Amino acid sequence: MRAARRLSTALLLSLAGVATVVACRKPPPNEVVYTGQSAGPGGAQAAGSGGAAPMPSTGSGAVSATTGSAAAGSATTGASTSAATSGAGGGEPGGGDVCAPVPVAEGPFSKARLLEAAADCALNRACEFEALARALSESASALAGAPGEPTASAARGAWLAAMTVWQEAEVFRFGPAASSTQPGGDNLRDQIYAWPLVSRCKIEEQIVSRAYAQPSFSSSLINARGLAAFEYLVFYGGSDNACSQFSTINASGTWAALGAGELAQRKADYAAAAAADVVARAGALARAWAPEAGSFRDKLVQAGRGSPVFATEQDALNAVSDAMFYIEKELKDWKLGRPLGFTEDCTTPTCPEALESRFALVSTAHLRANLRGFRRLFQGCGEGGEGVGFDDWLREVGSGDLADRMLAALSGAEAAVDALSPPVEQALSTDRAKVEAVYYAVKALTDLLKTEFVSALNLELPQSSEGDND
Repeated sequence: MRAARRLSTALLLSLAGVATVVACRKPPPNEVVYTGQSAGPGGAQAAGSGGAAPMPSTGSGAVSATTGSAAAGSATTGASTSAATSGAGGGEPGGGDVCAPVPVAEGPFSKARLLEAAADCALNRACEFEALARALSESASALAGAPGEPTASAARGAWLAAMTVWQEAEVFRFGPAASSTQPGGDNLRDQIYAWPLVSRCKIEEQIVSRAYAQPSFSSSLINARGLAAFEYLVFYGGSDNACSQFSTINASGTWAALGAGELAQRKADYAAAAAADVVARAGALARAWAPEAGSFRDKLVQAGRGSPVFATEQDALNAVSDAMFYIEKELKDWKLGRPLGFTEDCTTPTCPEALESRFALVSTAHLRANLRGFRRLFQGCGEGGEGVGFDDWLREVGSGDLADRMLAALSGAEAAVDALSPPVEQALSTDRAKVEAVYYAVKALTDLLKTEFVSALNLELPQSSEGDND
């Protein structure tokens, strides 16, 4: 397997000098979530009457059709961060005085110190997110108790705050956040935020059936739970649904029978249930990173020294570097390529229904946070990129020029996102060139990531990027 991956890397290096001047059109990804056609007012519809969207079979986005192995646990998870909650703030934006700051290591580079830095940063992001998830749950409970303004506004604000940190944590998809097919993986990312596996129709069917009020809700399909479901429930105020006329809720008239007040109450109750489930998963994630014997953090930093998960430091660093390819697959290909029509599963010139946050309209902010999360891993998790990162490893092996070029490309991608005015949801139709500029700026970074970077550090390409020459 390693020899095959390195052969793939060598082939990629041979193509690295070929400039890509137009967007390549490539075969559909393993999952087919968006068809390029709207299912009705406000959104795309999964096949059928709103059941699970087709699941990816491979790659970093792979999830099971159900819920993975994580248990819901208790919605009260304050104890889970006790090992990480001393000291002052943990970076922008987040829990303020809740989580300890990330230690900034000093001294000569070593692989062990890079693993410790990655673990400390993952712990900090998980801790901050858990604190914000609790605030989200509290705001959702208030909304359920009194639907309408200002409780709805407070719930939307709490979701935006939690998502800002979560979108950074998205890049830390190694260990417990990763798929169970990966070393130490426990599917927690998909339990918390399953995008793009989201079915608006499924959510609406469960509004009618009140499945969110059942004990089995925490083990129901992930495409109608988590932060993505919460977004629809609190940001979309329409009374229509995205299900077909053959769906039970339309064929039987049960959706139409819901009055405005009843619909608002059920959405609020559903949001509270979804938020409580997110808090439980967030607590599990924070506990998994706690600096205690037997935690995943312990298994990561002990790589090559008795870790039951990683036989060598290089194995652990492969897992961490695989997570950084989030910006290649999810950010570049899914968040930008699909809406721009650069993938064959978009059958029209653009597919705005493939945008990430179509109800909150904050897709641009998500892109910015994703790049911030990448910088934390690549350069360092401290203020201004301080601390040990993969750029330090590159300099250690004599590839300082590559480190500088990757940092320049990262800054270029961040600048392109900052130039997205109006936001991507509007720019896609009014100023497409700016959205394309972001795509190509990110591509400049990911081209380096999947060619020179993995070669210089003798890392393996993740399976999701093997054979991808766009």
